[in-house]
Amino acid sequence: MKGLIIKDILCLRKQLHITFFSVIGTVVISVMFVLSARFGNIAMAGERMLADNQMTSTDVKNLGVQVLVLLMLLPIAAVGDMTNVFTADGKAGFDKVAASFPIPIRQRVLARFMTIFAMFFMSVTIDTILAAVLSALTDLLSFGEFMGIILSGASVIGIYGSLLIFFCILLGFGKESYAQIFTLLLMILMAFIAGFRTIKMLWLVITEVIPEPVREDGSSFVWNTLDLVKDKWWIFVLTAVCISILSYTLSVLTAERKRGVI
Repeated sequence: MKGLIIKDILCLRKQLHITFFSVIGTVVISVMFVLSARFGNIAMAGERMLADNQMTSTDVKNLGVQVLVLLMLLPIAAVGDMTNVFTADGKAGFDKVAASFPIPIRQRVLARFMTIFAMFFMSVTIDTILAAVLSALTDLLSFGEFMGIILSGASVIGIYGSLLIFFCILLGFGKESYAQIFTLLLMILMAFIAGFRTIKMLWLVITEVIPEPVREDGSSFVWNTLDLVKDKWWIFVLTAVCISILSYTLSVLTAERKRGVI
């Protein structure tokens, strides 16, 4: 199984290059943003918005946090796509070779899941080091809040990767693009179901049916989602673990029925 993991990682060499450059870009841009938000033009823009009563201090802070969230997710998002492995295996006819291996299908599927989570672990480790540096440079987020964001983001991308593996096995070689579409649609559906009340309220505010709710600190209610990502990271982690186990189980059952697809 170790050899299968190494083979999968070699198939992801292009993504590793993308991850490397995304990490460098994230480090440079994050440090520049944090310094500007504390001493430079971004800090001056925030002060002007406060002076003009365009935003509350909490809104200004959360806007900066949102930018940092997006930057921190880049290295993790860069390793979430496993379609290259399935495409390379399909072109090489690896499924025919793998059928002769003395390795049961469940272990071959497990190797694929272990590959993607090994990549996630690498990205999370890099983000953790970056979080330690950024938390020392800014008061926007503490190290604990940074870690909450990292774990929540890794969990969401982990859900995407797990579902993508299942759909790639279910649909077979040549249909990796459809697998990506089905994965995204399913995740959107799950997010809609989970956040139906918030989405409904947001729609009512946009259509001016009801006035925009205001939180106790005077900021917009739209930042509730950001607080969820920062403080309730364990919900995302637990959800990712459950979906990954379910996806692995369904992937094994599908692969055993189709015989020799991985």
